[in-house]
Amino acid sequence: MPRPLTIWLDEKKSLGVAELTDPVFGTSFHPIECTSYSKKEYVIIANLWYTTYTGARHYFRAHTNRYHPDGRMKKVCTTLCNVVKRGEFVENN
Repeated sequence: MPRPLTIWLDEKKSLGVAELTDPVFGTSFHPIECTSYSKKEYVIIANLWYTTYTGARHYFRAHTNRYHPDGRMKKVCTTLCNVVKRGEFVENN
């Protein structure tokens, strides 16, 4: 996957939103979760994608998922992320 254009991360830098290039829409926004702090790897949660940052951010506000960011999301330098991988779809029970 290409390096993100922009990244927003929560206070713990464990959850966030990544803006990636998209061949159809130009850019797309994906909710992400940190999988390795040392390797700076993030995975796209359940392969979700949105056309706006607000759409991806609202995913974390849903009470039906297990992902809850810590504090506000802030735009960070893209060097904090080396790899963004596609995630596996995991149904929340």
